[in-house]
Amino acid sequence: AVFSPGENLSLYANAGRAFAPPSALVKGALDPEESAQYEIGAKAALLDGKLDANLALFNLQKDNIAIPDDKGVPRQIGDQRSRGLELELIARPAHAWYVQGSYAYLDAELTRFNEYVQVPVPGWFDRTGNTPAFAPEHLATLWAARDFGQNITLTAGARYVGSQHAAEDNIYQIDGALTLDLGLTYRQGP
Repeated sequence: AVFSPGENLSLYANAGRAFAPPSALVKGALDPEESAQYEIGAKAALLDGKLDANLALFNLQKDNIAIPDDKGVPRQIGDQRSRGLELELIARPAHAWYVQGSYAYLDAELTRFNEYVQVPVPGWFDRTGNTPAFAPEHLATLWAARDFGQNITLTAGARYVGSQHAAEDNIYQIDGALTLDLGLTYRQGP
């Protein structure tokens, strides 16, 4: 659903439910992996079209995730929730200049997750409440581009990925990282 209270502002909401059939390797009940997603947001064109702003808040729930049991056989014994926000700003501050920045915050949690571990002592471990693997809490980007005539564009950007866990046990944490990029584009013809 989209509501536009003015020419330069749109408010929206969407919801969706989905499912995926379980893997042929799953043993036990063969329930579909299900998900439900809800999102609300706003999009605005500001400063006479020189700035676009987008904001979104979201919630995603996944149920019946397959997790290997003590014999390595996948069983649907996991659930996960992710919620957060995304913010994006796109600016055209001057002729031939383009700047884009974005930020995302993610609060992801394993809401039901029992894992069988072989070492150091074999047994079941409850990972409920932990953060899923490779789900950083913060992501940010900043990019700028400058056209030089009709054929050449120079771009520069930075991307930050916050710290994240390497596995569902949350023992090992990978530090956040910042990458810098520089690009040059030459266009021939139309």
